[in-house]
Amino acid sequence: MELEQNFQHLRIRGSIMKQGLVIGKFLPLHKGHEALIRFAAEQCDELIVLLGTKKNEPVPGHIRLKWLWETFRYESSIRIEYTDDELPDSPVSSRDVSKVWAEYLAEKFPAVRLIISSEQYGEYLAEYMGIEHKFFDIERVKVPVSGTAIRESPHRHWEFMAESARPDYVKKICIYGAESTGKSMLTGKLAGYYNTEFVPEVARDIIDAAGSGVTYDIIKQIGPSHAEMILKKARSANRFLFVDTDVEITRLFSDYYFQKVPEFPPWVDAANRFDLYIFPDTDVPYVEDPQRDSEHMREIFKERLLSILDKKNSDYVIINGDWDERFRKSIEAIEKRWPVK
Repeated sequence: MELEQNFQHLRIRGSIMKQGLVIGKFLPLHKGHEALIRFAAEQCDELIVLLGTKKNEPVPGHIRLKWLWETFRYESSIRIEYTDDELPDSPVSSRDVSKVWAEYLAEKFPAVRLIISSEQYGEYLAEYMGIEHKFFDIERVKVPVSGTAIRESPHRHWEFMAESARPDYVKKICIYGAESTGKSMLTGKLAGYYNTEFVPEVARDIIDAAGSGVTYDIIKQIGPSHAEMILKKARSANRFLFVDTDVEITRLFSDYYFQKVPEFPPWVDAANRFDLYIFPDTDVPYVEDPQRDSEHMREIFKERLLSILDKKNSDYVIINGDWDERFRKSIEAIEKRWPVK
């Protein structure tokens, strides 16, 4: 009965369905993988895309599975599968490794009649399984990139990365520091330079909208509102996301004004994890503002904020000088860590 049901499943309008297979780590998923999978889908009636994962890989398997689902969610002939079974691996195509995989695949997907790949291992698998193999762009002409190149420098090869994978490689950079040091201006200017998104300080807008000055209830709104915007903007950011202030500044001001600090939910702190803090120094003229404290408090907040970064062992750089110098030093700090050219 089970064999009969499987046989019926493999029929399409009276003919036997041709089932194909693509396997990979997709570490990360990139445009070459997308082209391979779409080419493969044209060669068969149903395509199985098998993601193979191992422990301690740079990107966990469930995240790569999410990339595949998001990329091919509207393509009904493509079926995404996943395995974390302990199978041998090799940096180059190997007959011995391919033989073990062939036995595993033949048992797991007995109806597969075609393998599509861009590597020699595809030939070996097909030979051992007794099925057909088709190469796709083995010379990397159509999409001149490899997963290795992207892993080594994702920001240099950003345009080749799958759109679904990009948010997980975005570097979040917080412009962080005391009042009246040009944080908002620098945040917007850096976002413009890198043609990407930025998250403005939301506190000012929330306080202005309330029309009642700073209250503890308003402070409790600021943390989640800012974090929501960080998560939203990260999905469409180009390489970097620049964020004006963070939740620690909100906590510091709450403690200063009200001698108590809100307990924000864990996701707020998770959204406020940054890869780099750019800390504008206080060596610029202080500008009075109704929502700011005195210039004397600016120095006190500076020391407290630096202490927070040190306790968290955060990566940060202090920038000083005039506005042009601050902008130049910020770019130097970013390019030193993540070259884009």
